[in-house]
Amino acid sequence: MNENPDNIDGVIYAIDLEADSAIEGPFDTWLRDHIADVLQFDGFLTAEIFEEPAESEARIRRTIQYRVRSRQALNNYLLRHAPVMREHGTELFGDRFTAEGRILSHREEFAYGAVSTDNCLNCGEVLTGQHCSHCGQRATVRVLSLWGLLKELFGDLTEWDSRVWRTLRPLAFKPGFLTVDYLRGRRARYTPPFRMYLILSLGFFLLASNTTDLPGSLDVNVGAEGNTQLSIGVPAPETSKSSVPDPSDQAEKDASTEAADTRPVPEEIDLSPSAQHLIDELVKRVPEKDREAVIADLQRGMARLTPEQIEVIEGGQKVLDNPCSEENFRLDLGPGTEPLVARLREACTRIVADEKGFGRALFENIPKMLFAFLPLMALVMYLLYLGSGRYYVEHLLFFVHFHSFFFLAGIVIALMAEAAQLTAGSVASNFDNAANAMTAALVFYAPYYLYKAMRRVYQQSPGWTLLKFGALAIAYIVALILTGLGLLAYTALTL
Repeated sequence: MNENPDNIDGVIYAIDLEADSAIEGPFDTWLRDHIADVLQFDGFLTAEIFEEPAESEARIRRTIQYRVRSRQALNNYLLRHAPVMREHGTELFGDRFTAEGRILSHREEFAYGAVSTDNCLNCGEVLTGQHCSHCGQRATVRVLSLWGLLKELFGDLTEWDSRVWRTLRPLAFKPGFLTVDYLRGRRARYTPPFRMYLILSLGFFLLASNTTDLPGSLDVNVGAEGNTQLSIGVPAPETSKSSVPDPSDQAEKDASTEAADTRPVPEEIDLSPSAQHLIDELVKRVPEKDREAVIADLQRGMARLTPEQIEVIEGGQKVLDNPCSEENFRLDLGPGTEPLVARLREACTRIVADEKGFGRALFENIPKMLFAFLPLMALVMYLLYLGSGRYYVEHLLFFVHFHSFFFLAGIVIALMAEAAQLTAGSVASNFDNAANAMTAALVFYAPYYLYKAMRRVYQQSPGWTLLKFGALAIAYIVALILTGLGLLAYTALTL
């Protein structure tokens, strides 16, 4: 029974009366006057009289149901006024009637056609509206059509006033606003913070993983002092720029090539076995369609080298042959660490054997690193604001919103870069410029965003906030280095 005095649904005070049929007329008259007097007391709202058959024709039965605003109001009536009201009836009719009271606490109210009387299919609670009062699920559950499923999926995105857009706007342009509103209890209007973080991070990493760069060319440069540089080039992504080379650019390139390659090239190129082996190893990193041209360029470059330069390359070739050997991969971690060193050398061998696989695994493990990074930064913020009375989870919520902002900005930049790949001409150039401009702007906006968020959420003076901002920036760099090293080690050991 609910005894909450502030319960606006109130209680029902029911009185079962039984009287001699000989006094039916005077009794009903007194009963109506009695009810009118009771309704004058504070808390009594309405009253109804019900009639039901008695066990004998010599008796009549009546039931009065008072609706009272609260249990406290009813208790006040029963203690202070009810004895006087009963005494008046006893004076008139003596023992020719009996009365017995019952208190019924209000639970639910139903109206025809307005609500369902079914139980919630999710939690079993009795339904009293279009949504379950316990878990929030809709009362009407049906299997959606394909169109209905798509409409439900994209509904929040197509409705400008949906909570998705009510969340993204302040996330981008009002630093700390979402955190403050969440801590004040204003939550239903926004997307839940951890769900938003997961969705934005997933979208960012899916877009980022769509970009792959493959090695495309290998250059051999011989300096005037005899030093040699080998480099593998990465082709620029194909855009809308014209595939017809600019004559002036080509002329400059030819002139620079002629100026650099002043040494004569022998008509017959005779390379040492080690140099040829080095070329064979290097061209494995180049797409097959380009290998023939790259091999020719390398052979011409090798032919210009002095014996001393070839000796340097042969030493590099030994490293390339087995960079993870005990000679080339040395770690002195102290006694008792031999098993760890052996495991690291084995990981090195796997990385060399599958460099692209290691890169993919490294990229896929970044979200795991962030799940360790966020709690670490929340701990730093907790220490910076020690004594503020805030819980650790409040600081964690702050960084969930801050990193969600980063993912949102990254998604916008990635979409612009993708649009530059898919369009042509000036449109592609505009998208590319916009992506570069937004990336540059983010370098300055992100620190400003963090500072403003700290000011709005923690409500400290600009001086104190700036001081803690500097400490947080240093902790950010250190934590990134530590978690980055942990990411490299974890990826290498689990490859």
